Amino acid sequence: MKDSHDLDSKSKHVLLIYRKMIPSVRLCGHCQLEYLAKEGKLQYRAVQEMKLTNDDLNWAQIVLLGRLDSWYECQLTKLLHKAGKYLIYIIDDDLLNISPEVSSAAYYGQKEIQSYIRGMIEMSDAILSPSPLLLEKYAVNGRRAIQIEEPAIDPIPYRPHDPSKPVKIGFAGSIDRVGDIEEILKDALIQIKKEYGNKVEFEFFGAIPSFAKELDAKCIPYTDSYDEYRRTLNDLEWDIGLAPMPDTPFHACKHYNKFVEYAAAGIAGVYSDVPPYTRLSVFSECTVLCENRAEAWKTAIRELIEDNQIRENMRRDTVSMVNRNIAIETCSMIFFQNIDHLDTKKPTNKPMVLWLEFYKAKNVLMRVLSKLKTYRKNN
Repeated sequence: MKDSHDLDSKSKHVLLIYRKMIPSVRLCGHCQLEYLAKEGKLQYRAVQEMKLTNDDLNWAQIVLLGRLDSWYECQLTKLLHKAGKYLIYIIDDDLLNISPEVSSAAYYGQKEIQSYIRGMIEMSDAILSPSPLLLEKYAVNGRRAIQIEEPAIDPIPYRPHDPSKPVKIGFAGSIDRVGDIEEILKDALIQIKKEYGNKVEFEFFGAIPSFAKELDAKCIPYTDSYDEYRRTLNDLEWDIGLAPMPDTPFHACKHYNKFVEYAAAGIAGVYSDVPPYTRLSVFSECTVLCENRAEAWKTAIRELIEDNQIRENMRRDTVSMVNRNIAIETCSMIFFQNIDHLDTKKPTNKPMVLWLEFYKAKNVLMRVLSKLKTYRKNN
């Protein structure tokens, strides 16, 4: 993806470097910058790391590093740092302190990977994150803290649900969230099913717990396409969305992205009363926070099942809140206010095309050798 939007030579040139356009990158910068570029507020290019050209690096004044973590990306950052570019590192998980039970811990726990991430953070002028805790931790030693809000993508209008139909209760999330569902929700959901029978329907989108059959739950495979994920969630028409979260220092640094996704789909959400969801107390009209005890979850869900009016009011308030607080227009303007006044004087040095191509070639070689090493280990 590459778009210079060269409409105004005086506007800032912003380059996003990414490996994959994962939701973390898309929602923590790309969506907002794409919107701002269309509005003529700045010029923007989003370029996959191996497709970068010397022209891209020379053109940029502000460079966003989208959760980068490899040797090659660290070398790119050094080039840009020496060239005087304003560097902003995007982080929405505590990548240097990932809990062992998280599926990506084996990768991010490697000393080399941690050294690359730490090096890029230290070379950055600013840290961008939706998490105030991550900013407190990494926006230090003169680095600027840029807190952003993730926007609700393709939110749907409020549509009342038929009260005569079963109440649809669901969880949407990646497969590494299975443990959270089983540890926090299992007992409560089994009791709810026994109590209400066919008056409730359970669905799991992505993470499929071992007790799904006990609930007669519909299971929907996860999709890596965020657009498809959002479309599917919108189409499911859930009444109640569940968002369990363990109470750990690592999880506290996450963003309440499940709230953003459920809100965009017009779903009344029940959330663990732990950080980051405790920040949702400002949206009390459209959220329910409960302790991570089976009895507390059962009580919270039961109240929403029993009272259709309360449930529909929450859904209506949720849709209204999206339009007021986390629409793409609002989130983008907050983003713009954070970067518009940054001092980005045109650097005098230029990245060397020779080094860029050398780093690309070495990166390809390193990835091939890594795959060979993994293959030999597994065979």
